[in-house]
Amino acid sequence: MKRCALVLGFLGLLTLPAPAFALREIMVGNQPLGPGSGYDNEVLDALNVPERVLISTGGLVNDVDAYFKGGPKALNEAFRRFAAVPAGRHEVVLMPFAAQPFNFGKESIPYDWVMHVPGTRRGPGTKMPAGDQVTLTVYVPNPGPPAPADPKAIRAWVGDLGSNEFKVRERAAKELAVAGRPAAGLLREALAANPTPEARERLEKLLAAVSKELRVDTLEIPAGLTVVGPDDLLARARKMLADKAGHIRGDGAVKLAECGVPAAEVLPELEKILKSESEWQSHAAYGAAMAAYRLGADARPLLPALRTAAESKVEYVANACKQAIAAIEKAKPEPVSEAEAKKRATVRTEIRELVAGRAEK
Repeated sequence: MKRCALVLGFLGLLTLPAPAFALREIMVGNQPLGPGSGYDNEVLDALNVPERVLISTGGLVNDVDAYFKGGPKALNEAFRRFAAVPAGRHEVVLMPFAAQPFNFGKESIPYDWVMHVPGTRRGPGTKMPAGDQVTLTVYVPNPGPPAPADPKAIRAWVGDLGSNEFKVRERAAKELAVAGRPAAGLLREALAANPTPEARERLEKLLAAVSKELRVDTLEIPAGLTVVGPDDLLARARKMLADKAGHIRGDGAVKLAECGVPAAEVLPELEKILKSESEWQSHAAYGAAMAAYRLGADARPLLPALRTAAESKVEYVANACKQAIAAIEKAKPEPVSEAEAKKRATVRTEIRELVAGRAEK
């Protein structure tokens, strides 16, 4: 089912003095794309899977955004297919919360991860330029399991899976099943220790039973893929904000709104830009206004600074501030509960630790 929509083309917003619009083709569902679609085989392998719920193509640079919904098993297969897509760089972005549904008309389409392929190649075998990057953004809403209360007992039961007595093996498997999610890490540890074929089969079945939700510990990301989280994206944005070039500072300001951290962490930096009259003459203030626009109701504390910056003599900066003010005033607050905020903070820490662990290898 294909549907076309005229959408705001944020790609290019920072290089154009006025909002850019681009026609994108939206296809809901997982109808297979054939060779005639112009994508090479590796891209088709990544796109043509049962978990795809929507694909959006076109825009200013003729890119692809494909949305998928599924569990850890499907996601781990998606990582493998993603790694095979020819590109100069593969980046996995992990976000510590559930994705906001894709709203298209009256439809609201939930998803768990999205793959972005820039400036699609036309014709099999055509390679991306070395600098091009494909991105897989994964939304991880669940924290990892707690540590087991009695790891010694779990290790003993794991050992019993290799017993010569069937009754001992059966009892161990039942005890491990009762142990549940907290045993997941030790089950993975046991699988890596080259168990007997029967023990391996039991371990894999037990692990699958406690790994049905998207968590950091259920991700199997192939070596060679770059993995980043909110803290890495925040650091990138701040580095851009320190650049001497106004358009780069503007890009950095927009990225502050995209890095997946609570708005309170980035509002002071955006406010500083909007309050600086010298920045009103550059893309930095424009970028800050666009970041405020994207943050919606969370950017309400920026309204005084936006109203002041709207007096800029640079027309596109003033217009961007006015658009942001109107959007923020109309936006409905979506407060995050204390429990949800705590959960996101936990997952953010787990992502940070995963990224650090991969860097050490």
